[in-house]
Amino acid sequence: MHAYLITAQPSRWRRTGRWVRVCVTRLTVGAVLLLLGLLVLTIRSLRPVINVLATWAVRTELEISIRTGLPSIGASLGAHLTEAFVREFHKGWNSKAKEGSHR
Repeated sequence: MHAYLITAQPSRWRRTGRWVRVCVTRLTVGAVLLLLGLLVLTIRSLRPVINVLATWAVRTELEISIRTGLPSIGASLGAHLTEAFVREFHKGWNSKAKEGSHR
């Protein structure tokens, strides 16, 4: 007796189901990519606006501090934060250098 390979063509329902799955998958991926693109565009567009607003706020604070004779809070906080960052950086840098030299 000979072995026969029996193949059946997919029915109309199976072909329709597969077509629907493929279309839904492509539309979902397209929608996700569109949303990500809009998110990236929004973030990149907001960055210059935020920079302008921050510059305006700094200038306004400086003008007010000059007129009132009081120190500006932003400059004081910025100086303290910068000092703390520099201290932590030097501490991390020096400890890494010491660890690397002991081999």
